[in-house]
Amino acid sequence: MLELSRIASHLLWLSLFMVDIGAETPFFYIFRERELVYDLFEATTEQVEGVGIVGGEEAINWGLSGPMLRVFGIDWDLCKADHLESYDEFDWKV
Repeated sequence: MLELSRIASHLLWLSLFMVDIGAETPFFYIFRERELVYDLFEATTEQVEGVGIVGGEEAINWGLSGPMLRVFGIDWDLCKADHLESYDEFDWKV
């Protein structure tokens, strides 16, 4: 998957480079191939849906914070809890 991601990134670079040098037609062909790579990503991620579900207690044990912890419904933010910089000067909810 990492190699496919790298190829997709290179295809994006190549297509935009072609446009910069005045060759617009290859952009559409290259972008089509890049979309095929993304179709593979989509097909793969649909097969692993629901795998690796983590509970709130596990998330805390793993040291997750911020948005990754709030997704479990736990209102905790490291910046507010540790009084970092000027966070105490603002009235805000996690």
